[in-house]
Amino acid sequence: MHITTLRTGQAWNAYVVAGSKIHLTAGAISLSEAPNWGDAHGFFHETVLYEGASYQVQRSGWLLIKASKNTEFLAEAPEPRNWQAVFFAIKRFSLKLLPLTAKKFFHHKAL
Repeated sequence: MHITTLRTGQAWNAYVVAGSKIHLTAGAISLSEAPNWGDAHGFFHETVLYEGASYQVQRSGWLLIKASKNTEFLAEAPEPRNWQAVFFAIKRFSLKLLPLTAKKFFHHKAL
């Protein structure tokens, strides 16, 4: 989490990941997310947020926040995905199968 303060007219530009959240604690902002591309044209969508509002980023990319009043907001990264747990579960399962496959492949009859 990161708290940022902007004065009237200032802008904040950062690369954000889909699922990140912006919580506006004071002031008002206009928020422009990464463009939505269609047929070689970028479509920009600007969202206005007021004090107490929250916004969840839909697409990873550059985010531009412009303050229309003195503003304070909290930028929150999304929860990390639990790929590590899935990796270790697969590894554990494959290690259980290893003795069965090792017998099959390494047990040779003498010629």
